[in-house]
Amino acid sequence: MIKPVRLALLITATLLVTACATTQKKYAWGTYDHSLYVYYKDPATAAALAQSLQATISAAEKTNAIVGPGIYAEYGYLLLQQGNPTAAIDAFRKEASLWPESKVFMDHMIQAASGPPRKAAASG
Repeated sequence: MIKPVRLALLITATLLVTACATTQKKYAWGTYDHSLYVYYKDPATAAALAQSLQATISAAEKTNAIVGPGIYAEYGYLLLQQGNPTAAIDAFRKEASLWPESKVFMDHMIQAASGPPRKAAASG
């Protein structure tokens, strides 16, 4: 017969092993951390970072995974730097819809990507 202490240890060990085995990632990050690190070390690799983010986003969208917070925003910023404001605005909108807490900031980024505010024509 198994002693109660050994039984408790066996149950605890089994639960720990199964808990670790079933861990799933909550968000799709791809190679974001490594690519961002390389970019920070060498800003000339912005195009490579943009490609990496695009690959992460595409892979996540294909599997219906949740893109990690900030990835659409980072991608949109890189697109804006590359002179593609239309695609940047799309990325900013996706970030705001997926992460509502970023909406205020994304609205500012959309406004920046849209160009300078236009003044109303003076009537008179």
